[in-house]
Amino acid sequence: MKNFILLKILFLMLGNISMAQEIPTCIKNLNTANTLTTTKFVRTINLKGNRIVYEFAIVSKRQCMDCPNGTVFYDSNCNQIASFIMGRGSSVYIRYGYTAFELGKTGGYPNIKYLEKFEPAPSCIAKAVDNVDSLNRVGVTRVLQVRIKDKTLYHFEHAIAKEKVNCKDCSNTFKYYDENCNLAATFTVGGIAGAKASEGFTSSDFYNKRTIQILWNKN
Repeated sequence: MKNFILLKILFLMLGNISMAQEIPTCIKNLNTANTLTTTKFVRTINLKGNRIVYEFAIVSKRQCMDCPNGTVFYDSNCNQIASFIMGRGSSVYIRYGYTAFELGKTGGYPNIKYLEKFEPAPSCIAKAVDNVDSLNRVGVTRVLQVRIKDKTLYHFEHAIAKEKVNCKDCSNTFKYYDENCNLAATFTVGGIAGAKASEGFTSSDFYNKRTIQILWNKN
């Protein structure tokens, strides 16, 4: 009987290790803590349609009246899909396609805002995202859907080369593509030039861009 209990505990431990290994790295990196606020992963939620959601608790010390407290949810690519945060104000919303009930929020939030669904990726971008081997082969770390000025564009993000990380005189080039996978904008940032843009964009457009969603995350 004793051996059976030990084996059962061992299997449970192995199961927990397996679950922890399945958590994407970008999700793990969302765990943060400072002197006032702690953001901590709570659980994985498996929803219908093979959707996986990750729940985080945000807890702040009582003496900080403006600090956030509540719960946030992310999808597998680390897009925030719901927020139930209270502080001096409130941030309570869910993206269409998800419900409060399936996220375990059944009461106490009468004024939930339902945001629009994420914009679908055009076919050529979706095809590239589906080809994970190719993305890995060329060193892509994330595929982003962004808003620059009045255009929705797509960026295949690469990790900055090690030799450039601490190089003040080195520049990096960022390319953005349209819905037909044609090059739509090129920004060269850093180095002596500061920032340069092409195709009718300006350097300020680069700094003011907004990420709509992460389409793929290497994790």
